[in-house]
Amino acid sequence: MNEPIIILGKRASQKEQVRKRLMKEALLLFSKRGLEKTTVADIVQKSEIARGTFYNYFTDTQSLFDCLIDELNKKIKSAIQQTRRESKNVYDYLYGTFKCYFDLIGTKEMIQFHILNQAQIRQSSYQSEIIKTIVKNLNRDLKSDLKIKAFTEKYEFLLLSFMLVGSPPELFLATHTSNINFSSDQLATFLTKLFHKVLME
Repeated sequence: MNEPIIILGKRASQKEQVRKRLMKEALLLFSKRGLEKTTVADIVQKSEIARGTFYNYFTDTQSLFDCLIDELNKKIKSAIQQTRRESKNVYDYLYGTFKCYFDLIGTKEMIQFHILNQAQIRQSSYQSEIIKTIVKNLNRDLKSDLKIKAFTEKYEFLLLSFMLVGSPPELFLATHTSNINFSSDQLATFLTKLFHKVLME
């Protein structure tokens, strides 16, 4: 009686492995060539997977790209939630959130991925439900739990939430496209001091 469940489990595991392989090879290609210069043929060749199999998982390179961004945003969301639980004050919350983000995207591969795909990352991220949730949660935290007094209007908290989400990637891109090397700690500390001063004045 348990046999069908075991078979389904193996099938699901195999499907997940294929999906992960496609995403891994696509990330490498996007990091070397960019989304616009990467084709489905390139991805399936690198993955050693039949072209028809690709379409069981993704409709095109854009949908695979969006999935990669969603996976990254899930990790960012999880890191923010963990930091929120562990933080004792606003400064620690800001620093922990920024540091987690810069650590996640600070590898050589991810730096190149962001430099080559700036416009696509912005478009994909701001349409992402995960980013919308992050903004919504930040908005809630700023208005209630963190007791920020510098702003009073609802729209101000919303704009501030967008700034907190949008500033790290822009700073990251600005420094790396200028070939200026800062550590994730330096970038996180700068943004933390900047926003902490604004929030707590």
